[in-house]
Amino acid sequence: MSKIIACTQTLIDELVENFAERLDGVRPNYYVKSRPDSDYLVFEFAQPSERFYGILESLNSSLENNHPLRDRCSIAARQRKPPNVINLPETRLLQRELSESLTVDRNTFGNDFLLRYTQSVTNHEENIVGKANYLIYGRRGAGKSSLLAYSMHWLKKRSQPYSWIAMQGYSGRSDIQAVASVLAEIFHEASRYVENKADFLRFRETLLDLGESSGSGISAKIERMVPRLRSSLGAIASPQRPFTIFLDDLHVLAQSLQPYFLSILYSISRDNNIYIKASGIEQFTQIWDGQNQRGMQSPHDIQILNLDYNLTMPDRSREHIKGILDAHAKYCGFPTINYIADDAVISRLVLVAAAVPRDALSLFSKAINKSSIKGQKAVSLTSINAAASETVEEKLRDIERDYCNGRDEVGVLLDRVKKFCISSERINAFLVRIDNASLGFSLIQKLIALRLVHVLHEGITPDKAGERYIALMLDFGFYVGIRAARSVKLFPDTPRILLAKDLRKLPIFKPDLVI
Repeated sequence: MSKIIACTQTLIDELVENFAERLDGVRPNYYVKSRPDSDYLVFEFAQPSERFYGILESLNSSLENNHPLRDRCSIAARQRKPPNVINLPETRLLQRELSESLTVDRNTFGNDFLLRYTQSVTNHEENIVGKANYLIYGRRGAGKSSLLAYSMHWLKKRSQPYSWIAMQGYSGRSDIQAVASVLAEIFHEASRYVENKADFLRFRETLLDLGESSGSGISAKIERMVPRLRSSLGAIASPQRPFTIFLDDLHVLAQSLQPYFLSILYSISRDNNIYIKASGIEQFTQIWDGQNQRGMQSPHDIQILNLDYNLTMPDRSREHIKGILDAHAKYCGFPTINYIADDAVISRLVLVAAAVPRDALSLFSKAINKSSIKGQKAVSLTSINAAASETVEEKLRDIERDYCNGRDEVGVLLDRVKKFCISSERINAFLVRIDNASLGFSLIQKLIALRLVHVLHEGITPDKAGERYIALMLDFGFYVGIRAARSVKLFPDTPRILLAKDLRKLPIFKPDLVI
């Protein structure tokens, strides 16, 4: 070891720790390279990204001019891929990055959102930024909030006004007061775009008072305020600079209240250069009340963008999820996700996640941890399977959270589906006749919403003309990695386009059959 290295080892350790602090505590690999003029501290990554060069520049700028290592720190690409990639700092960074990406809101990724965003499978980005009302449907984790956030950042980049309402704060609310509270929040956000905030803040205070009041007549008071609310909010909007209201997770509001809430909001926004962009789980969302003729109707009042049914286009879904993983991997210093997982692992991940992006990210993060515990050198199929078995328990808890009324019926039907697939037919896929008047089919839709069964095809005719069936797949977590269910045939076995002749051969499950 040269003299300069020996005398600066403490300083080297300090610089490495400073770099680690900027990586949220993950200590990077490094080495010291000796040159005739001096020694250099080199931080090593599989494929350095701009993120790391930015950190290095910041670190170097923080050093005093007489610091022995000022301008003597650099970044290099790793020359050889090590046998064990699970224990690399980049892998730990990736695991943390995936965990932080599971919940998307208006603040996710900050100003880097558009740079790190991955297009949806259905390419709805062109629609969501348009001057129209949109409702994004998708199961939990399908990318609803991400698509809304894409639109928000698109507007923000163009200095256009908007308000973002996280509806989770009103979860389960069925009282009229909730409508007043949401309107108050909208006016509070809108006040950012006016110089004279007095009117907006006055409206906000009045609405907040209504939101906290009790007794009758609250709905009438809100309705009487609509013309003034409409006028004030419309004053900050124009055809060239419309005002957008984002409602993230509309479905958490009680279904009985949703049409009334939307009718009030639509009364304020219609023909006023104001647009509504909302997200929700379809099975828990009601935008129109036919009996009372209020709410918003599709498609003339609001257009639907659907992010569900990704397994109906499995090849595109695989590329989409791989694209998301690649983007995160590159951000963390890998060339692609294949540095730590081969194509077979990615294909299995897409199937066990049913091509739901957030489920895929969560499963992959858990699989990294399981591979590390097992001493594996890369992410394996067995770790993906084990993560799927663990994740299904979380999905079962969604029954309690999302479907309190009738959860026993949903649970009973799920048990029947599991017995049918695993014990009776020994195949993970099946057909159900489409019958919207059937209670059993309605419960099947709940299982789809809860991500316990997944759509393979939206409608085929296997037998009688005029009778259409939906093709479904039982969630992988119920049978992969479980010894008793290893003989279950996997359909599909890889993310591929499914042929109608193969789908027609699937067994038919009758959800209304009483046993």
